[in-house]
Amino acid sequence: MLDTILPVLPVVLLFVVGFSLQRVNFFSEEAIVGLKKVVSNIALPALLFKAFLSIEASPRMLILIGVVFLSCILMVILGRGIGKLLHIKTPYFAMMMGGFEMGMLGYALFLALYGDENLGKIAIIDLGQVVFVFFILMAMLIKERDGVQNTKVLIKQFITSPVIISIISGLILSIFAPSVTVTPLLASLSSFIDMVGSLTVPLIAISIGYTIHIDPQNLSLSIKTIVVRKALSLMLVIIINSVVVESLLHLDRIYSYAMMVMFLTPPPFVISIFMKQSDKENMDYVANTLSLDTVISIIFIIVASALYV
Repeated sequence: MLDTILPVLPVVLLFVVGFSLQRVNFFSEEAIVGLKKVVSNIALPALLFKAFLSIEASPRMLILIGVVFLSCILMVILGRGIGKLLHIKTPYFAMMMGGFEMGMLGYALFLALYGDENLGKIAIIDLGQVVFVFFILMAMLIKERDGVQNTKVLIKQFITSPVIISIISGLILSIFAPSVTVTPLLASLSSFIDMVGSLTVPLIAISIGYTIHIDPQNLSLSIKTIVVRKALSLMLVIIINSVVVESLLHLDRIYSYAMMVMFLTPPPFVISIFMKQSDKENMDYVANTLSLDTVISIIFIIVASALYV
């Protein structure tokens, strides 16, 4: 356990720094929003470009992407059924089942645990859920918010997203990378991308720590959501790793570790952005759940990384 905790300790301490800064109101609300924009529009896209530039493309990876995509859909379907059994009325309960917060949490923890050299592995694992979030989850959120499903809005969000642009660019260039001669200019540009991408982990950790707000008065539904989500996630990831990753595709063990990290992350933070902002009851529920699940996910991932060998 100690061998697992020590590599991820710097990231955990950055979360603590962010939370401590929140207690003294170090940043204004506008400043923390700006910090997150730097991460989501500049630092994270640079990290993802580097990640997808280094992936090993093969037909086996397409199967992996499809399995993750279908798993996200299955979790939403199961969430709806469980929500009815538990008499949970909010439509966001089921939406909180599908998708994973990789960009603002998963990558930071995975890199701390398994190193930059495995960045391409977590990237290919992440791709299936990225497609789910942009085309399925956001469609559900927009429909719930506006009462209609706006395909044009979805397409615009997809093609203008810095994250998607960086992923597609990295994938395309990865095809030609083996035949490209590395010139001093390309080496310099690569160093620039590495420097920008390296900002991702510290900025993410501090900003997430700063925005953790847990309301102890309204924890019941949040705890139910997290328990159901973690149970479904653990069940599915164990099946996927055993049946697909190891038995069917015979992939390296690191892919199983990447899958475990992803499935233990919280729901995508984008839920709180695209839901109806005037719906205070559901906004409080989602915000509380995301904050609490972030803390729980960090603990789960550290423990799972120690035990899942």
